[in-house]
Amino acid sequence: MKKIILASAIAFMCLSSNAFAEDDGYGNDIPPARSEGTVDDGYGNKLPANNEPEYKSFEEARASSNGSSSGSSTSADAPIFNIGFHLGFGFGNLLSYPSNPLYTEYMGKKEDWTNYSFDVGGIFKYRVNNMLMVVPEVNLGVGIMTRETESGRHWFLGDYKVSENRAFINVNVPLMARFTPIKYLYLEAGARLNFNFTTVHTQDITDKDGNPYEVCFAGECKKMSDELEEWKVSSFIPSAVAGIGASFKYKNREFDVGIRFTWDLTGLEKDDKVDFFDPSEGKYLEDENGEKLVLKNNTKWMSFQFVLNYYLF
Repeated sequence: MKKIILASAIAFMCLSSNAFAEDDGYGNDIPPARSEGTVDDGYGNKLPANNEPEYKSFEEARASSNGSSSGSSTSADAPIFNIGFHLGFGFGNLLSYPSNPLYTEYMGKKEDWTNYSFDVGGIFKYRVNNMLMVVPEVNLGVGIMTRETESGRHWFLGDYKVSENRAFINVNVPLMARFTPIKYLYLEAGARLNFNFTTVHTQDITDKDGNPYEVCFAGECKKMSDELEEWKVSSFIPSAVAGIGASFKYKNREFDVGIRFTWDLTGLEKDDKVDFFDPSEGKYLEDENGEKLVLKNNTKWMSFQFVLNYYLF
């Protein structure tokens, strides 16, 4: 009788364990499913297999939570500091350019000038969190302005045109905050400090296709160009900066590709007062009151650039 009771108890215990086995919601009992690492914890995460810890460390849990909630492309193992190379190239534009007819007669209209903008240097990226980065740069920058002042046909040169060229060279330091609202995409905004240290002002004579004419004497040829009166610009100009772009990796290297707008907050010219000397009269032009004519020049520089950043690690 005791043997029968003992056998019944063992059979009941086996049946009970199968009857009350946990289901993982996919038709699998917990024990075999747990060994395969397929158990769902109710939040869309699979519990680890039998021999793995069920809970992460605090640092791992926090990093996982931040990465999943932000939707940013920056992962928890991305470097906090990153250094790379910056290249920007595009076009410039002139804001607040004088419209006085006398000024445009001597200096050309705004639309007469074609402008280019270039920057090359280094970029430093500090990741505050998955949504915010601080991104300063140090660049060597060049702004170029060119216009056609004369064209015609010469008995010796043939068809020709005369171009005036202006350029300023600076060291500029953009100080920007970068936001990554969604994966891969970033928005940036901030200020830029421009330290202009030299300028170029020349006049070139070319053929109708833009090829420079050369004067040759005794086997030595020289382009027909002249150094014009020094063009003076402000040594320090603050600017506002805004841009948009995307970050991606290629062969374990990180890149940024984007576009950027920069516009000066103060005038480009060192002396914003312009007067005009008439060599035929041997005197400065005068206004209606008989006084020397002085015009205001608040021209500001703005640029639109395509941006490429390459990071070393």
